[in-house]
Amino acid sequence: MEDSDCCERVTAALRRRGIAWVKVSGRSMIPWIRPDDVLLVRCAGVDDGVSPGQVVLFARGGRLIAHRVIGRLCVVGQVFLETKGDATWDADAPISETELLGRVTQVFRDGRSIALETLHQAVLGRLLASISPARRLWHPLARAAKRFATGA
Repeated sequence: MEDSDCCERVTAALRRRGIAWVKVSGRSMIPWIRPDDVLLVRCAGVDDGVSPGQVVLFARGGRLIAHRVIGRLCVVGQVFLETKGDATWDADAPISETELLGRVTQVFRDGRSIALETLHQAVLGRLLASISPARRLWHPLARAAKRFATGA
């Protein structure tokens, strides 16, 4: 999302206040999260009820990344999160407790707020998490069907 200075400021804000605001610059979560959206992030760890379908913020390589949780892994007693951008082909490398910064609870866009923790958004997030790993299969079919339907 941003540079390493921003990463450090957001990490410090989450540790100090438990919340942070992050402006999106990437396109990996389109259409659910778009460039210039502002995310409200609440501090959370892998054991704080983070589950598939939710969007989390993590730090990797000096950058902030907000991606959807698509699964959980337990390796030698340590829990890792599997994440993926909704608009990306591949899943990220598993997220450790030290990389996870928090859970995205609200998206602010064009003067309105989208609460991600409502029942409707939670169900939609779960659905996206379940179909996201199969994107390589269904996405080309959906694009072909759209082209056929529009005659393009």
